[in-house]
Amino acid sequence: MAGVDWAGDGWIAVVFRDGSYEECVVTETFEALWKSDHEFDLMLIDVPIGLPGEGTVHEREVVDSTAREVSGRPSSVFPVPSRSAARKALAEAEYEAVAAQNQSDIDKGLNWQSYYIAAGSGEVDAILRTDDQAREVVIEAHPEVCFRGLLGRQLHHSKTSAAGVGERLQALRDDLDSPGRVLEEITENLVDESDAVEIDDVLDALGLAVTAQKGEDKLEYLPPDWTRDAEDVPMRMAYWAEEPLVSSTRN
Repeated sequence: MAGVDWAGDGWIAVVFRDGSYEECVVTETFEALWKSDHEFDLMLIDVPIGLPGEGTVHEREVVDSTAREVSGRPSSVFPVPSRSAARKALAEAEYEAVAAQNQSDIDKGLNWQSYYIAAGSGEVDAILRTDDQAREVVIEAHPEVCFRGLLGRQLHHSKTSAAGVGERLQALRDDLDSPGRVLEEITENLVDESDAVEIDDVLDALGLAVTAQKGEDKLEYLPPDWTRDAEDVPMRMAYWAEEPLVSSTRN
């Protein structure tokens, strides 16, 4: 089981086995992580997958608006780029070109935050569109939603503050004997890695990994009545909670 976060110029994966922290892995590309020697049963990843295009804009917006509502931290859920815009970003196109592609595809502008995550989305999307196994194993999740579910209430503090780190570690206490010690161990494992991996990247990946180790059969999804995009990739976010954060609208 793994929790994966986009860390500026690469990826960090926090790996759990049998309910305990095993290691963290840093790679320059998602493909390198996916094709590594690790056999992942489930990977929760903090980038948008299930990308909008003609006919699926509303469905993607439902995913994101639901996440904004339940997390209580709406600014942390960025607008999702179109598939073609994500491809352009992956090809290292400038912001203006990526934003123009997004406007052409889904009639929406693209802010800088969405531009910065677009290349990561493009990387993952390239794998999911062609690899059936990856499509089943790799599932989008948002750390703030996952921490909300684990903690049992909405978060009060930013993840970049000391109080926010403490609050998120509290959310992990039911699953880890010493969340602070695990965080310390992960950061010690990263001493020889790039400074691009920040402490909140580690914390996000850890929260996703703890959620993943609950098991796929225990996960809930936002929205409950999720659908798929034009390439048959699921448009949803996974989380765990004692009780579902949102009720299904289906009878």
